[in-house]
Amino acid sequence: KRWLGGGGAMPVAVAAVAPAGAGLIWSNMALQFENDPPALFAAWRRALGADGFVMFSTLGPGSLPELRAVYAAEGWGEPHVPFVDMHDLGDMLVQAGFADPVMDQETLTLTYGSAEQLLAELRGWGGNAVPGRSPALRGRAWRERLRQALQSRADDQGRIHLTLELVYGHAFQAPERGPAVAAETAVDLATMRRMLREPKSPR
Repeated sequence: KRWLGGGGAMPVAVAAVAPAGAGLIWSNMALQFENDPPALFAAWRRALGADGFVMFSTLGPGSLPELRAVYAAEGWGEPHVPFVDMHDLGDMLVQAGFADPVMDQETLTLTYGSAEQLLAELRGWGGNAVPGRSPALRGRAWRERLRQALQSRADDQGRIHLTLELVYGHAFQAPERGPAVAAETAVDLATMRRMLREPKSPR
């Protein structure tokens, strides 16, 4: 069985792997960039074979509160797409057909010696994919305003803090369910009489 790793899991699972062609899907810090996690989980399930396994890490809603506070104070809207709570991710996995999902999280605090260092790392993570973000380029004046706002939050040692909530999850490919069986079955009287008249076949 093949395994899938890295970011961009939706295109890889759909385009490059036949249905049930993978034994393991591993997505590291890519899920937070997906606009439709349930659709992604459904694609993962189609790509996994029997007894397949999925593992992923992503950012939780406790991430980047310092950056959100700066944007809110300046009236700039949201700096990133909403991050999904780990319990909601677990529910999405079950709805997509995965079994025994296990979710965990931890909180990390990163510190930077300057706003420039912090902004350089944010650029490496990716851009702002919020649909309501500014449609135009912000410009140098805006960037300098952002840099100053971040620098003003430095502590007594001149370090700027940035909080990340890391969410981890894994789940198994659940077996296909058989046809649904109704809780009640209705048999009309004529059919019941005919069944009683018919001789039983010998065993």
